[in-house]
Amino acid sequence: MAWAAFATALAAMFIGIVNLNQPLSVQGYYAVTALFLTMSSFVLQKTVRDNKEDQDLEGKTDAIEFRE
Repeated sequence: MAWAAFATALAAMFIGIVNLNQPLSVQGYYAVTALFLTMSSFVLQKTVRDNKEDQDLEGKTDAIEFRE
């Protein structure tokens, strides 16, 4: 469901950019900015997830060290 919402939002955004009554340079700027925002959202999500996994793993290794 999340991927469907993401794809719908991305498609709607680019349909809006294509139908925008502005010069091609403005449309291109909006399109590149939208792609950068999308890419940075994925990178941010991955970084947050990796940091959370590292914290979880660190807590498990600390617990193992105390047991020994």
